[in-house]
Amino acid sequence: MCLLFVAAAALVASPGEVLPAHASPAAHVAPAPRPASVGSPNEGRLVAGVRLEPKPYLRVMRSPEGRWGMPELVGLLDRGARRVARRFPGSTLGVGDLSRRDGGDVMGHHSHESGRDADVAFYLRDARGKQIVSPQMFAIDERGRATNLTGAAFDDARNWALLEAWLTDPETRINRVFVADHVRDRLLAFARRVGAPAQLRARAAEVMLQPAGPAHDDHFHVRIGCPRNQKGCLEFVTKEAPPHRDRGQAGRAPRPRRRAGSAPVVRPAAAVEPAADDFADDPPQP
Repeated sequence: MCLLFVAAAALVASPGEVLPAHASPAAHVAPAPRPASVGSPNEGRLVAGVRLEPKPYLRVMRSPEGRWGMPELVGLLDRGARRVARRFPGSTLGVGDLSRRDGGDVMGHHSHESGRDADVAFYLRDARGKQIVSPQMFAIDERGRATNLTGAAFDDARNWALLEAWLTDPETRINRVFVADHVRDRLLAFARRVGAPAQLRARAAEVMLQPAGPAHDDHFHVRIGCPRNQKGCLEFVTKEAPPHRDRGQAGRAPRPRRRAGSAPVVRPAAAVEPAADDFADDPPQP
């Protein structure tokens, strides 16, 4: 019995012994980074963004590189498209550029750098009220008709339903919806006709704004607010800092300032523009 006890004790590894490879503890794995929108919409970057995927009620337009955004933005787009499809069966929302995977400059855009912006095509309808699905975006004139697409018109009901879904979304806060003034007026007039609550109409009037650049008469440009508890996120666009002269190199022309791209952006509060200057948005789309 004593011999058996000693043999069993010998099989138990002492604390200082090296365990076999198969019994070694798992190596420490660094936690995955949390999604973050860093900097401003026009000078920022995106950390651990989410890729927008097509669904039966949502189609992805334009380049495959600009399909990334904050989870709050991607979720908003998905939920909004689903709500419209439930109300109007068979509806499909067209979504254009969001941000690049790591944020930074997006070709053809002044903003879209920090995962909080998305271009969304208008819902269009034919004379019978059936949705017209097109691979591109078409401008809407003052009468609500699509230019360069015969028989297509702005779908008041579906587009208001989408805007209503965004404004009442329980998880994501809207910052801006850039759109042409005549489209904004059309949607607000439709909302009054169908008896939308006054508070909802007031909120819609507040967030829909025409930018100082291109009128955005062929799509919505939706921008969400900074997610909670993200100190590095700036709500509005930032001013381009003037170039600095090297005082030790008299007479040398100042070097042009490089845009932030995907580098970290740290700016004092004074550099954040008020809402009125947030309208210098995207140049004409290619």
